[in-house]
Amino acid sequence: MRTTRRCGGFAALLSALACVPLLGSAAEPSPDALTGALERRGFIVTPGAVEVWNRGEAWCRYDPTIDHAWYNNNAPYLVLKVPRAAGSAERVQDFKLRPDEAVVLVGTTPPPERYFAFYSWIASKVYPDGQRLLGLMIAPADPVNNLSIKTEGPPGEPFGQRVALVFTPDRGTYRGILEALGEAGWSIDRVNEVPFPAAMLNLGHGDDGDEFRIQLRNAMWEEGYEKAGAAYIADAPLRMFRATPRVPTDEGRLEPYPVPALRICGTGQTELNLWNTLGVLRQRIIDAHPGMAARDIDVTVPVGYEGIDHLQRRVPVGGDARDAFCLQAGYLPEFLSWDRQLTLGDGEFLMVFGANHAATGKTSYMSVNVYTGDAEDGKLSIGTVDDRALTGTAARFLPAGDPAAGLMYAYKISRSCGREANCLQVPPDELLRKCKRLSVGPDTVLGILFRNYLEPATMSGAAMQEVLYDRVIKFSPRQPKP
Repeated sequence: MRTTRRCGGFAALLSALACVPLLGSAAEPSPDALTGALERRGFIVTPGAVEVWNRGEAWCRYDPTIDHAWYNNNAPYLVLKVPRAAGSAERVQDFKLRPDEAVVLVGTTPPPERYFAFYSWIASKVYPDGQRLLGLMIAPADPVNNLSIKTEGPPGEPFGQRVALVFTPDRGTYRGILEALGEAGWSIDRVNEVPFPAAMLNLGHGDDGDEFRIQLRNAMWEEGYEKAGAAYIADAPLRMFRATPRVPTDEGRLEPYPVPALRICGTGQTELNLWNTLGVLRQRIIDAHPGMAARDIDVTVPVGYEGIDHLQRRVPVGGDARDAFCLQAGYLPEFLSWDRQLTLGDGEFLMVFGANHAATGKTSYMSVNVYTGDAEDGKLSIGTVDDRALTGTAARFLPAGDPAAGLMYAYKISRSCGREANCLQVPPDELLRKCKRLSVGPDTVLGILFRNYLEPATMSGAAMQEVLYDRVIKFSPRQPKP
């Protein structure tokens, strides 16, 4: 039988209201008070940790547990280290859950930035034939992002606010934790309910249990908040717990969550009105470099666009994102981009160009990221440029007064930029100083990832049919005629 309290009937409602403060309560939230409130409701409360996770930095310092950086951006993430089981001192990044357990996260949201989101992924899954597929990192539900999150701050102000999130497969467990949060001082109408949908999961701590991971992604601190953002990541004001009913819930009394409804991507508004302008921009970029041979680089299909598709086809993506629309070019084999000809020999450079998706309103931020493609080279981000630097860069190639100039970009990528404007040097000198094992030469195979996060109108990623795909041209010195 369950020892956590369930609501049933008018008496239960009065009891719940008696111990749960509503919005505006004078009670000051406290993680210690929350622990006590959970224990009084029959939960074993095991504290975990929130830690910085930066694969690129780990690879650069020869961390023996890291083979490569897995195309992460160079901004560190926060990952929850969850106790392996109730009462366990061992904390793990990938964890299992009983059907009646929960992970509770409380604290403060990040300072102002373009994007943050809490992701709850299936890290590894056991399929009906018994195969366990590792490295899935596929979310069964939408992430809780800066546009969708509930906090105790004013509406529309998600940054630097008190927050509580409950990740669980069971509604009854959620209700018990909600009561405890209320008793400890949190506003129960501002708690984020994040279901693990039992209908598609293998729950439990046995060998056939699926594993999960919870992580905070964030990007682009707003001007003036860079130091505050770095301090937040370095010492995150977040506390997390595994909450386990002391007496396991009988199977007949479980209230498993169904698969939640997903946010709908797409607004019907498209960037394809810029198609012909993109063609003009391409030709003018080529015309501006008459001494060079130009070759178009294929931009391949989106990656991690709908994780459930990858889940069903057993394709690990290393972290899907329904908040994002990402494209890739060159050699990123884990993302199904196989062109090993994308290198930067002496005198060669790339031009990336297309719609500035932030300017068109299709994304809250966009970035162009260059990676080393091979594992021995780290699969490491060696250069990034975002929409703040891309703004206005296509104007020099388009006809004077072209109204589309503010919606387009054109940017150079080179191993040696010198003082040239609108040029991304890969790798920058600062990265070479920090990462002594990194070496990028004329034969280093590269990949490019175009990241576009969070269409404001939908609180989700842009719909692929509404996005004008970015383009890449490789320029090489012309060979002298015999």
